Amino acid sequence: MEKSPENEPDGNVQVQKSFGKKVLIFMIIFGLAYLLGYIHYKYVSHLFENDRNFLFLSDLEREMSFRTEMGFYYSYYKVVVEERPFLAGIYKIIFDRLVEYPKDVNAFNRFNIIPEIIIGSVYRYLEPWLNNTQYKECHMVERGPGHSPVESCIGIGKPVFFYLEAIWWLSGLTVAALFLHATVLSQSILGGILAVIQYFANHAECTRVQWAPNERENLAMPLLLLQSWLITLRLTETSKNKLLKIEVVSFFVNILCLLFWQFTQFIFLTQLAIFFIMEQLKIIDIKTFSVFLYSHFCSLHTAVLFLQGNDMLKCSLYTTFLITVSIYCLFLSYLRIKIRNKFDLFVESWLIILRILLAVSLSWYLKKLLSEYLEIEEDSHVWDILYSKFTNYKTFHTLIYTCSEVFDFLKISSVINMTRSLLIPFVLISCVNVVCHWHRDSLNRCKVRVSRSTEKENDENGTDNSVTVPEEKKRDTILLYLKNLRIESAVFYSISQMVVYGVMAALVMRLKLLFSTQMCLVSSLIVNKKYYLLPKSFNKYVPILWAIAIVPVLSELSKNINKEMSHIGEFNDYPQEQLLLWISKEANGAFAGSMPISATIMLSTRRPIVAHPHYEHLEARKRAYSVYKMYGKFSLNDFYEEINQLRATYLIVETKYCYGKSKKGCSFESIWDIEEPALKSNPKLCHTLLTEPVDHFYPVFRNDHYAVFRLHDFSIQYMPRTFDT
Repeated sequence: MEKSPENEPDGNVQVQKSFGKKVLIFMIIFGLAYLLGYIHYKYVSHLFENDRNFLFLSDLEREMSFRTEMGFYYSYYKVVVEERPFLAGIYKIIFDRLVEYPKDVNAFNRFNIIPEIIIGSVYRYLEPWLNNTQYKECHMVERGPGHSPVESCIGIGKPVFFYLEAIWWLSGLTVAALFLHATVLSQSILGGILAVIQYFANHAECTRVQWAPNERENLAMPLLLLQSWLITLRLTETSKNKLLKIEVVSFFVNILCLLFWQFTQFIFLTQLAIFFIMEQLKIIDIKTFSVFLYSHFCSLHTAVLFLQGNDMLKCSLYTTFLITVSIYCLFLSYLRIKIRNKFDLFVESWLIILRILLAVSLSWYLKKLLSEYLEIEEDSHVWDILYSKFTNYKTFHTLIYTCSEVFDFLKISSVINMTRSLLIPFVLISCVNVVCHWHRDSLNRCKVRVSRSTEKENDENGTDNSVTVPEEKKRDTILLYLKNLRIESAVFYSISQMVVYGVMAALVMRLKLLFSTQMCLVSSLIVNKKYYLLPKSFNKYVPILWAIAIVPVLSELSKNINKEMSHIGEFNDYPQEQLLLWISKEANGAFAGSMPISATIMLSTRRPIVAHPHYEHLEARKRAYSVYKMYGKFSLNDFYEEINQLRATYLIVETKYCYGKSKKGCSFESIWDIEEPALKSNPKLCHTLLTEPVDHFYPVFRNDHYAVFRLHDFSIQYMPRTFDT
């Protein structure tokens, strides 16, 4: 039937109104996302400045303030920015002779320094515009009696400020991505705003970018949130056109996640596991799961290519689990029992458990096989650390990690803080609401189906509608319930991911940022009216309930912001500054020292070092083990021979590590007593070096915190001249 021409204008008006409404909603959502991201960008940059007084530090002091891993990563950004031409810097990174002297190390392959390469490359491209007085301003800073004034230059024309500016914008992207994800998940802008409010109210639990800007997790977090947002869009979208666009964007985001943080592989492993379980429970179909696997498969191979064959990623459990479940999808996914009765359900339930156990076992076995074949032990310390947390197993390497607060178990104080802000209560209520909604919805569907079936049978038999449900249907109630159970895949994934993150955070406190941020996301579900347990007649009282509930949240938000903003600090470390200036002027050789000071020496003086803070490599752990023996009770000659094999020219001994005490038994003396109990009665080697003149180690520099010793080389032998007659 043809449409009447009179009706066409009305139809066009409706389409235009609908399109206009969509554009308006789109602009509001993305406008709010930008605004909230900008607020967080300004907030964390202000906290960082309050903590260090960064604007009034000299270039050397700014580099010194990047401790341990931060200085290590920043040194590669410095290479990209300063080396002329650009390709010379890339060459120095690929053939790095500073980080594990005298070896050539491919830093692209070993370390996750892609963020530094990208930011450094952008700076180099913009340098002609940035390198003028509009973007750079210099002034002299007085540092008090006994210290000479220093020149301090500020503005994004300075490489360090450009670097930090990029990090602050990424931090803003974290909040913007959280808002977008929460808005989609809760199907409400209020849900997105609530998630961001909870993020700020629990800011100290969700991030530490303001104290450690360029740690890998801070750079990867916005990308991981974008990736999980794209997963939610993929699970809720039905349009094939949009799904293709989402898959393409997901591919690139997945690659960046793997390049930015070495721990991403474990997060992606949990995603694969959750999706595999969802497929087994028929929450998603095999096609959705296969497309998800294909995206990860392509991303993994591209990331390995960019990392130039990173061993830890190639032989990771993520890689082997991806291979295992891909084989299942290709060849075994059709081996599913069609459930017609309770016996079929019982058999299929056990088969699901069996398939999950088989996938885990085969993945673990394949990982072990690959690692042994390729002789790779890069991630062995991860499993050692987990093993040490539940047993008495202790080694030097596990204690180096577990003695650090950030690698300890999750603190009770963090749980209390998240409870005070109502984050945990909101999450629990949201989860209960969601589960109850699924249960109610399934029961209602069952009732409707049984009612229709009964009416149909009554009509066929000509009997009254009051006849009870047949006995056969009573016996199949469970099957009927399960067939009508509609679990929303996006919500199930978000809650499951939160549970996994919770386990990770409980074991390693450093990972609580994943858990607390995911809880902020899940808490947004509480505003979705679809999941309310209250009767519809109570809907008019919901605003009152919200007004009461939001008061403690806003109170904690205000307290947290005031507490963070009131922290005022100023960075200075004159003993370390003396050491670095002396090295720059007087010393030219390879340095052996603790991981933090070694990273600073490589960054500020460009001198080679023999050990570094990036611990995710077997060779790096062995080198650190050898160097840290100076704080143990080994014999002087044995230590000299070992440190000499590393070709070190200078040894740096720090008094805080030599004489430091720890209530937890985490001083280096205690660690070495556990590692080498047979040497307990011997004097500390560092004490001997600091207090007595010894062979082979000649003191060349000393202040309150540091002592530098020049090493004599055994390989040089002085032989008397002989004359033949």
